[in-house]
Amino acid sequence: MIRHHPSPDVLKQYARGSLEGGMALVVACHVDGCEPCRREVAVWESLGGAFLQGAAPVALAENALARALARIDETTPVPEAKRKTPGFMERFSVPEPLRQQDIGFRRWVSPGIWFAPVHLRPASKAPTYLVYARQNTTLPQHTHRGAEFTSVLYGSFQDGNGTFGVGDFARTDESVFHAPAVTAQSECLCLIGAEAPMHLLGTAARIIQTLAGGLY
Repeated sequence: MIRHHPSPDVLKQYARGSLEGGMALVVACHVDGCEPCRREVAVWESLGGAFLQGAAPVALAENALARALARIDETTPVPEAKRKTPGFMERFSVPEPLRQQDIGFRRWVSPGIWFAPVHLRPASKAPTYLVYARQNTTLPQHTHRGAEFTSVLYGSFQDGNGTFGVGDFARTDESVFHAPAVTAQSECLCLIGAEAPMHLLGTAARIIQTLAGGLY
């Protein structure tokens, strides 16, 4: 049962297409499995269409068509024949919006934790990645440089804001200091979309982050 959802404002931004790519993907994965949020997004999309119909015409720039066609090329999903879910993801249920993306190689940063980048189309400099942790594993204490969205794909974790299970959505920012802990019942896999890499508080963890290229 999904207990944690994006705020109405986040769903409105998602429907308008104004969220950064990775954060939009996280919301899309939540919406894919959440009927109430799908309905709310549909309402915002309908309102947006009504506003467009009532808006006064505006002249397009001379290069508008070329820019639109280039944008379509950038956002065209990878064809099914060329898309392949990595072997390490085959045992997990992957939401359809994530299947449309290119999941990179995983990197173990400790015996119980790995990260894997998600390469978006169009490309984005903001971090988008998967993070996995075995049961009873606690991630290093950290805060954030800007907003971070999380969607739980498998298992569950706990922090000061509660317990988050499959389908749940979490939003954190620089005001949050936490060390998410995977519950004893199962390992946990999450999709993360952030404005910037997390700010780790321990020296050892920061060294590992540097060795990982500062991507997460």
